[in-house]
Amino acid sequence: MADVKGVEATYIDFTRKTAKYPKRREKEYLMIGLMNEAGEVGGAFKKEIRDHVDNTDLIIDEMGDVLWYLTRLCDVYGLKISDLMLNNIDKLFQRMTPEEAKVWRAENGGY
Repeated sequence: MADVKGVEATYIDFTRKTAKYPKRREKEYLMIGLMNEAGEVGGAFKKEIRDHVDNTDLIIDEMGDVLWYLTRLCDVYGLKISDLMLNNIDKLFQRMTPEEAKVWRAENGGY
């Protein structure tokens, strides 16, 4: 299995090098870009429904674009994607009953 932390650090650096937008409007640009790319994921899926086709490859490509914008936003806010994942897990655990959390931990080796 690949070194996930190494891949994450390399990807963050890659997004920094491929970012081309006005730095003074960085957050705005990235937020709009993220919304746009998420919409393109949805649009590709909508066409699957309408046209009865498999758009898996297009959806995966568009999700990659979502990842790029999300990674850039995380970097701007001083986070890594893995930090975001852990923050979200914590948030979702808060919504669980203590019993649900206990079952999940037992079935998934902790956290």
